[in-house]
Amino acid sequence: MTWIWIFAWTAICTLLCLPTAALAGDNLETFYEASNRMQTPRYDETVDYCMRLDSTSQYVKYTSFGVSPQGRDLPLLIVDKSGAFSPPTDDRIVLMVLACIHAGEPDGKDAGFLLIRDFIRDGELSNQFDNLVLLFIPVFNVDGHERFGPCNRINQNGPLDMGFRVTAQGYNLNRDFLKADSPEMRAWLNLFNQWLPDFIVDCHVTDGADYQYVVTYAIETHENLPAPLRSWINVNFVPAIDAAMVECGFPIVPYVMTRHYENITEGMFGLVWPPRYSTGYGAIQNRPALLIETHMLKDYHTRVDGTRAMIVELIGILSDQRSELKLAVRQTDMLVGESMAGDYYNLGYKRAQDTAQFIEFKGFDVSVDSSDISGADWIKWGGTPTEYRVPYLDSYYPVDSAMIPYAYLIPPEWSDEINLLEAHGIEVSRLVTEQTLQIESYRFSDLKWDNEPWESRHLLDFTMTSFRHSRTFPAGTAVIITDQRTNQVLAHLLEPKAPDSFIRWSFFNTIYDQKEYFEMYVMEGIAREMIRENPELQGIFQARLESDSAFATNPRERLNFFYERSSYADTMLSVYPVGKLHSRVDLNLQ
Repeated sequence: MTWIWIFAWTAICTLLCLPTAALAGDNLETFYEASNRMQTPRYDETVDYCMRLDSTSQYVKYTSFGVSPQGRDLPLLIVDKSGAFSPPTDDRIVLMVLACIHAGEPDGKDAGFLLIRDFIRDGELSNQFDNLVLLFIPVFNVDGHERFGPCNRINQNGPLDMGFRVTAQGYNLNRDFLKADSPEMRAWLNLFNQWLPDFIVDCHVTDGADYQYVVTYAIETHENLPAPLRSWINVNFVPAIDAAMVECGFPIVPYVMTRHYENITEGMFGLVWPPRYSTGYGAIQNRPALLIETHMLKDYHTRVDGTRAMIVELIGILSDQRSELKLAVRQTDMLVGESMAGDYYNLGYKRAQDTAQFIEFKGFDVSVDSSDISGADWIKWGGTPTEYRVPYLDSYYPVDSAMIPYAYLIPPEWSDEINLLEAHGIEVSRLVTEQTLQIESYRFSDLKWDNEPWESRHLLDFTMTSFRHSRTFPAGTAVIITDQRTNQVLAHLLEPKAPDSFIRWSFFNTIYDQKEYFEMYVMEGIAREMIRENPELQGIFQARLESDSAFATNPRERLNFFYERSSYADTMLSVYPVGKLHSRVDLNLQ
């Protein structure tokens, strides 16, 4: 009988080592697989599958991180082998994967479901999660997802039906990370700040040229990402993911942006992504953010396979390098969190046109015909694989910077802006009593709004001048001291020259409206009195008349010359409400 007991004990041990679903005898075929890998599930079917994963495994939890404008829950799957399903207090990596931020690009959703299902079934894959917690958002843009149909992506080869690019309110969520106008993004920010993931993945499908690659990618490698993380990405991550993707049969190349895509040999370029995008937002939150872009013309199952492969390889790398990544994240948070007061911070970057490296690019042969319909060139890619040696321009230098103060002050009436700062995880204190302080601020002129709205707003171009003055701030004024891990986010919102600042996105538009006006006959007398009291004004006025013909022929502007210099002028017209406090002074804060 001894052999029977040995056999029984071996069987028991084997069963105990199996993932939970294997014990349950799962039925976890995905909607995508059941459709012969040609379709993606609707929202209700997506949530149903999330619940099936939850009920099958003790290590998978389905929850929601918010509600959409049309009342749909924003779905979240947490994979956590500790079973805690809360931000870990140990050194495990937290990986966040976003899918369907553009709901017509569902590759990440179906790839993520396959991945989590295989985690449940496959002990070897499950072992990769010993050092990692996965947050998976299968559909971020849930309302746009249900604008479902076959014609939502004209350039894209499958699935048979798909959602729409933008939300029910018309927001492109991958332009909304910093200004966060949409309820969906506000909910995501809350989730982000709750977990502070160590690595973010954002899954998309390309537009643009044709080429052999199934998967392209982007990740910040420039100086907008602080040195510890930038070094880890360039030295550790990029070589590892490149090699791993070649090994698994999906060689990758940086996200394809061409100078002239009918002639790839003229060059490709990289980007320093502004923080409206996931990649740029990750950088200013001191986190690597990987953009996965599958190629639109590849069939759907090939794209899903490529997305899954890259996430699997990423998980392996993060598992192997968790100590190095966690150290880089901690060092970056500490570096940024040390007071930046008195330092100049780079807000924008420009690409160097005379510095390029050469890369080998796997494309197709291409021809150009003249179109009798468009009247332009008609680009046609053939089916012959062709390799090109392509100049890749990815060197950038800073073009705008600002000196960071000891603290920013925002009067309490600007509550929407203050609330948005807090939504980004920025710590805000308040003045208990009124206080008069010497500050720096900005005055704006030459205001030019875009003629057409973009993402619900008109972007603003402007000229600004800095000046220092004494200003009294009321009790309740928001005070943000620049000693936080979110200092980069703070600077990108409050420094006007930043590409996605409050001012650029027209958050403070009421400051530019002149609310009091002079009657011309009243100003006639005041102007003469001002000249009598200050004769030098006459010379300045006369010089302006001689140098500016438009001014000279505009009676109201001639009088406005004196009004702007009078004691009646609004001293806060076109002046930034935000104050920059450069000196450390005693502040009565709560």
